[in-house]
This record gives sequence, C-alpha cells and structure tokens, in this order.
Amino acid sequence: MRITMVSDSYYPYVSGVTRAVATMKDTLTRMGHNVTVFCPSYPGTPPEEGVVRFPSFRAPTNKTYYVAVPMYFRIRNEISRANPDVIHIHSPFNLCAAALRAARRMGIPVVMTYHTMYNMYSHYVPVVGPKMSTLVERTALRVARSADAVITPSATIARYLHGKDPAVNPLPIPNGIPVAEFQTGDPGFLHETYGIPKGQVVLTSGRLGLEKNLSVLLKAFAEIAKKTEANLVLVGDGPLRETLKEEARSLGVADRAFFIGTVLPDKMPSVYAGADLFLFTSLTDTQGLVLVEAKAAGLPAVAVGALGVNDMVEDGVDGYLCKNDPGELAEKASSLLRDEKRLEEMSQNAKRNAQAFSREACAERLLRCYESVIRKGSAAS
Repeated sequence: MRITMVSDSYYPYVSGVTRAVATMKDTLTRMGHNVTVFCPSYPGTPPEEGVVRFPSFRAPTNKTYYVAVPMYFRIRNEISRANPDVIHIHSPFNLCAAALRAARRMGIPVVMTYHTMYNMYSHYVPVVGPKMSTLVERTALRVARSADAVITPSATIARYLHGKDPAVNPLPIPNGIPVAEFQTGDPGFLHETYGIPKGQVVLTSGRLGLEKNLSVLLKAFAEIAKKTEANLVLVGDGPLRETLKEEARSLGVADRAFFIGTVLPDKMPSVYAGADLFLFTSLTDTQGLVLVEAKAAGLPAVAVGALGVNDMVEDGVDGYLCKNDPGELAEKASSLLRDEKRLEEMSQNAKRNAQAFSREACAERLLRCYESVIRKGSAAS
C-alpha cells in the first residue's frame, strides 16, 4: 500500500505526535508498505528517505517549533509524485488542511488522527481572544467531518468527539510503541549522565507548557518530598521552563527537582529505567504516549484522570487515577513509593498491560482502517 502521512509536527521537534508519526512510518515500512511523510523543514535537517519537507518559519510563541507554509500547488504536486492510495493527516491545520483540500479534488481517501484537544492549545496562537478556543475546536471538528475516517487514540476521546459532533464517528486506535525497546534501558543512565542522586525517582515527561498542568505536579511533588526521599526528574522543554524552576524554588524543592531538558528518543528507555514512578498531570492528551512508554518500562503511573488518560491507566492495577488535586496525587504517589511490594506488583502489571499497545498490533488496526476507506472510495467511483 502507498501511504502519505502529513504532519505539522515532526523531527527534530520532539513531541508525542512526532514520535507517533515516526513510529507509524517505521512500522508500516517494515511491514512492506511505501510510506511518505510531509512535514515542516528545520534548519540544518539532513535529507531523509521517505520524508518531504516544506518551507517553514519559526513559531513566534515557541522558538523550537517551526510552522510549515501550506503551499497548495506544491502539496498537490508532491501528492501526485507520491501517488498514494490513502492520505493520513495528523492535525486539522496548515499542511494537513491543505493536503485534505488537495486530496478531495484528486479523489484520494483521507484518514485523520485527532491527536489532542486542540482548543486547549489556543494560548500558543499569537492572536489572543476569548473566542479563540471555540474557533480552534470548530475548525478541528470541521476538518474531522471532511475526512473519510477519524481515529482517536482512546475510546474516551472517541465518545467525547461524537458527543460534540454526532456527524463524527471516530475509531479508537492507540498510537503504538516498540514495547520491547522500553524494557532494555540502563538504570544508571540518569545518575551517570545528569547527576541525579541515587535513590527513588519520580519521573514526568512532556512539553513544559501551560496545557501540561505542571504547577499542580510541582505542588504534588512538594508534598511527596515531605513524605519520601524521592527526587523529581522533568524531561522536556518549553516556554514555562524558567517559570516552573522558580516555582520549584518557592516550594522549597529546587534541590530535588531536576529539569534535564529534551532527551533523544533512543535514550528515553534508559530514562524510564532509572525511575520508580511516573507522575502525569496533563489535561489535554487524548492518549499520553509517555504513559504507554512508562507502562512498557514497568513504571506505575499516578495521573490526573483527564479524558484519554482514563484509558491508559488501569486504576488500582498499574497505577492510580486522581482528581486534579495536588494533595490526592501526592498521597497516592507517596503511599506507593513507601510500599515496595505494591510498587513491584504494579510494575509487573504495567509491563503486561503495555503489550496491548505494541506498534505491530496498532499498525494492523490502522491498516484495516486504510483498507476500509480505500474500498469505500473505489465503490463510490
């Protein structure tokens, strides 16, 4: 099958979406399919087989992110060159919106993955206004209605979107990961590379932005720090890095909260291997790919039970789901860190439950979706 994936996020920018798209591309290619990715260009990025980059500019609200210029005729020409059986878009904006428009005129079926709650990212839009969040959500739903199939990474988000717009009937297919790779990390990596003190480590990973709700996480850790000897490691970068470091100082945990910045994907298994517990407070994730990675590495998760997260953590089995409350998060995390037997039991449960998110299993489900829209397109023509 010839597949063109279009994404407004791709390497070298690191995010859950970039990792998901790169994993899909690699897995489907290994399975014998021809996959091309359309994405933004970044300065100094070398050519890569199967990746077509479009002229881009630095986002004014995020210095590490580049926005592609959606040149319609260039996109249409590249689609003609790739000659795909199906186009899979990974956002409702920019390149993806232009690719959808071109695909409609060219008679090519389109699948869309609704990766996140886009309206909760409206603070990154330079034009700020009270109606921006509503406008972003309406745009995303309009694009979803135009696609031949919509995928969500969790069943909870599928129900949520259908409730918002009954014309949208999403198919839940989680983003898969190379499960085995996350079970081969070096437990000494964090200590040897970043100087993290030996002992228990609470880990979180993601963009240091408003949507990740990290102020609640730091408040929770301040309480954890009173009850345990654990340290906190925060992986990732973003516009709130300095603000969060200052908050850690004001909470009295600056000496136990380590902001280690962005970590290359091939080093992440070793980051997980050096931790004991994963703490997650994002309110916007439709899956939370880092939760699945942590699960594969055997890390129980204590997480805010928001939307898609509810499907990623089995409450009381491989972690705990909490309200958006620092006190409850701290109590669950602290009690688990102090109970070695329970921590190990949940660790084994997490590893076992991660098998449902293997990239091969998720790719098979994705291929069935592609085949369905291709058959419908053939029948219609």
